[in-house]
Amino acid sequence: MSTQTNNHHDHGSRTQRRRKKRHFFFIPTTTHQFQTCIRRLSLKGLSCFFFIADHAMYLLGPLLIALASLIIAGLTYLYFGVVLPMMAGTNWIVTLEDYEVFQHGGKIGAISLSNDGTNHNNHPISTTKSILLALTTPTGIFHTALVSFFLINVTYNYYKCVTTSNTGPCYDSVVRELATVTNFDYPETEEELIQCKRALEQQIAAKLECRRRELLAAAAVRDTVNDGASTKQQQQQQKPIIPRIHNWQLLSPTEWSYCRFSKQPKPPRSHYDHVTKSLVLNMDHYCPWMFNCVGFFNYRFFVNFLFFTVTGLFYGAGISLRPFLYLGGSEYREQIRVSRDAATAASGGGESASEASLRRVAMYTVRHLESNSFIPTPNERTAIALGFMICLCLGCAVGCLLVFHLYLTVSAQTTIEFHGNWAKRRKKKGWTNPYSAGSWKRNWEMVYGTRYHHFRSGSNDYVGDEENGSADVTNRHDDQHSYRGLWGILMAMMPSDREPEFLPFPFDGVLIRRKNREVD
Repeated sequence: MSTQTNNHHDHGSRTQRRRKKRHFFFIPTTTHQFQTCIRRLSLKGLSCFFFIADHAMYLLGPLLIALASLIIAGLTYLYFGVVLPMMAGTNWIVTLEDYEVFQHGGKIGAISLSNDGTNHNNHPISTTKSILLALTTPTGIFHTALVSFFLINVTYNYYKCVTTSNTGPCYDSVVRELATVTNFDYPETEEELIQCKRALEQQIAAKLECRRRELLAAAAVRDTVNDGASTKQQQQQQKPIIPRIHNWQLLSPTEWSYCRFSKQPKPPRSHYDHVTKSLVLNMDHYCPWMFNCVGFFNYRFFVNFLFFTVTGLFYGAGISLRPFLYLGGSEYREQIRVSRDAATAASGGGESASEASLRRVAMYTVRHLESNSFIPTPNERTAIALGFMICLCLGCAVGCLLVFHLYLTVSAQTTIEFHGNWAKRRKKKGWTNPYSAGSWKRNWEMVYGTRYHHFRSGSNDYVGDEENGSADVTNRHDDQHSYRGLWGILMAMMPSDREPEFLPFPFDGVLIRRKNREVD
C-alpha cells in the first residue's frame, strides 16, 4: 500500500515538473497566444531598458556636472588669459621694458611691478601681472564687469538647479495648500491613506469603464455607417480597436489621483520621476546635466540658467570672433615673421651671455604686435579656435532650448503637457490651456512672482479672502515692490533663493499666493 502511494506521489511530482517545463518552454500556437507573448516580452524588455537607463543616469549625472564645470572654468580661463589682454591692448607687454614704453605713452596710470634680476628692463612680467595690467584699462574693466555678471548668474542658477530638492517640507507645505484650495481631504494617518487610495482607484476605474463604453459606442456607430461599403466577411474580421487610455487623461485639471510608485496622493499637474524616485510638482523633465528633475521649485533657476548661458556664450563668441578671423591669415604669418626677425637680431648683438640668454627666452616665442593686439600667437591659436566654436555651437543649441522654454513659461505649460496639449489642439479647435492665467504676463508671474522680496505670512502683503485662503494679488498695481516693464523682468531674473510665490496652477484664471513661504 505504501509502495503504491509512493509511486502515485512520484508520478504526480513528475507530472507537475513536466507541466512546469512545458510552461517554461511555451510555444504559441494561435494568433492570440502569439500576440500575448509579444506583449509580455515587450513589457519585460521595456522594464529592463528603463532599469538600465535609470541606473545609468546615476553614473552619467556626476560626469556631466563635472563636464559642465570644466567648460565654465575653461572659458573663464580663456577670457582672462587670452581674450582680455587682446581687447585691452596689453598682450604685447612681455617685459618691464615694454611696460615702460606703454606707460610713457600715457595710456594708463603707474602700476608697481617687481624687478628681479640684473637688468630689470629685460625681465619678463608674470601672467598674473599681465592680467592685472589689462584690468586697469577702461576696456578691460567694462568687459570684465560683463563677464563677471554672466559668470555669477550662470554659476548660481546652475548650483540651484542641481541642489534644489523637489521633496521635503516645502513640497508638503505646497501640497497641503493645494488640498485646501481644491477641497481635497489630504490623508494624515495610515488608515486615511488606505481609504484615500481605495476611493481614488475606484474613481479612476469608474471613469475608465465609462470612457471605454463611449469608445465602443463610437466604434459601433462607425460600423453602422460603413455597413454598405464592407462585406460580411470583412465585418466579422474587423473588431473595434480601443486606444490605450492613461489615468491622467481621465482627470480634470484640478482633480487628484493616487501614485502607486510613491504611495501617496498625486496632486494635479504632478508626475513621478523614476530617477530621483520622487513625485514632482509641475514636472517638466529630468535633466542629466543637472542630475535633478526640473519642476515647480527649480524651474525658475533652470530658465535663468539657460538665459544667462546663451547670453554669455554669444557674448564670448562675439569678443573672440575677431581673433578667430585672423587665424591663418596674412597678418598671422606676418606676426610670426616679425618675431623671428627680432629674435635673430637679439641673438647676434654684443650682449653678455646672461642678458642674451634672458632675451632669447623672451623673444623666441612669437609676440603680439603693438599695432594689432587681436592677432593670436601659435600658442593661443588652438584656444581661440576651440573657445569660439564652443561658444557658437553651444550658444545655438542652448538657444533653441531657451526659446522653447520661454514659450512654455509664457503659455503656462510644461514639456510633458506641451505634447498632450498639441494633440488636443489638433483634435478640438478653440481648445484653451486650463492652467493658463489668462495672459503671458500672469503666466510669467506664475513662475517668477511679482515681488523682489520674500513674502511674509500674515503681513499686509497678503491681500484676499481670509476665509477661503485665496487671493488675486496680480491685480494690485500699487505695490511698490512689484516688477514693472523690462527692468522688472530683468530684476526678476537676478540671483535669489526665494521660493515660488504662487501655487503650481491658477484657479479660474486667478493666481493664488502661497501662505507658508520661507523667509530669509
